[in-house]
Amino acid sequence: MAGFGLRALKKVQEDESLKDTRHYIPYIVYGDNSFAVLTYLKLLELHGADKVKLICESPIDQQSIISEWKCSINSLRSSDVAEALMHKKSKLEILPNNTVNMFYKDAKFHKFTGRAKPHELKEDENYFINSSFQLKQSGLFTDEQWNSLDETLSAGQLNKYISHIEICEPDDLIEKSNFKIHTGERENFECELLYWCQSPKVFYKKVEDKESIIDDLAKYCSTLEHRTGLVIHFDVDKKVYENKATVFLPQSATHEWGHFLCDFSDFNEATGRQEFSCLMFVNEDEVNEEELAKKIRLMKRVIERVFSDFSKSRYDEVIHYSQELFINKCDDSLVKSLKSLPIKFIGQGAPIDAENSENINYIPRAIISYLDL
Repeated sequence: MAGFGLRALKKVQEDESLKDTRHYIPYIVYGDNSFAVLTYLKLLELHGADKVKLICESPIDQQSIISEWKCSINSLRSSDVAEALMHKKSKLEILPNNTVNMFYKDAKFHKFTGRAKPHELKEDENYFINSSFQLKQSGLFTDEQWNSLDETLSAGQLNKYISHIEICEPDDLIEKSNFKIHTGERENFECELLYWCQSPKVFYKKVEDKESIIDDLAKYCSTLEHRTGLVIHFDVDKKVYENKATVFLPQSATHEWGHFLCDFSDFNEATGRQEFSCLMFVNEDEVNEEELAKKIRLMKRVIERVFSDFSKSRYDEVIHYSQELFINKCDDSLVKSLKSLPIKFIGQGAPIDAENSENINYIPRAIISYLDL
């Protein structure tokens, strides 16, 4: 046993003496969502495959992007924001949904503009009261990009867990390293420009030496707020609801627990199916497997109670849970000071330079941050 202990200690000491394997890539994109993919594709066209890589923890492909789009609730709910998006990219297909969103109370559906009042609206639920606009995010991809996406991503992505990030002062004129991205596999990826497509708050947490972050960047990242949420996408073999609209279902008739927000698509007469996504915000005390399972069962019971045909149907479902499903408190007053930095944020939590930017949130903000690259 003693001999084994010495050998084990010697091996640990030898392993600790090893240096991380260094990789230099001028442009690194980090993220596991469609905006990371779009950013990677744009940089690929500008700089070539040898100078750009996409780092993400889990493999990403065309099907995972489709699932991401399905497991979302429409966050384009303003005509002014719709116009701003079309001004940025005229080819985006954006159409108003001319239906009225409803809430369910006392066994009836009610308009928000009527005399009846809904149960207490919890934080962020109020945002989804207005009618939505139909936005096809697939329009951000060209046909060529979309058709060859799996092949492109297979060649260009690195599935790595980032343990921590160092902010550096470049000491090489050719390989300018502003960041060292350390993985859990004894390697680091150095880059001149880092395109961060997750929450900036996550970037802030990954930087070990917080003193190396300039004040405005630290302020921007640390003041962001995340909203944890879970979305289930249902593909049902019956018509569940008459209209393409968002319906607020109270989680409880006796407790102010907030609502399940059901975002319905039109019933497809040709296939005899209807799709809808149902969102619930999750509190910190519910962030464990057992509590989430209870909430999912409650969601389905409520939907079955309100929509009787749902209980008689067969359906496919896709579940998406995220601790940063929505990002708030973006301080766009700092956007000019952040533009000159070697890190670029793309996504819901990105700073943007746009008129009335305080009204541009969630997916519309992510789209503008991408289009402004």
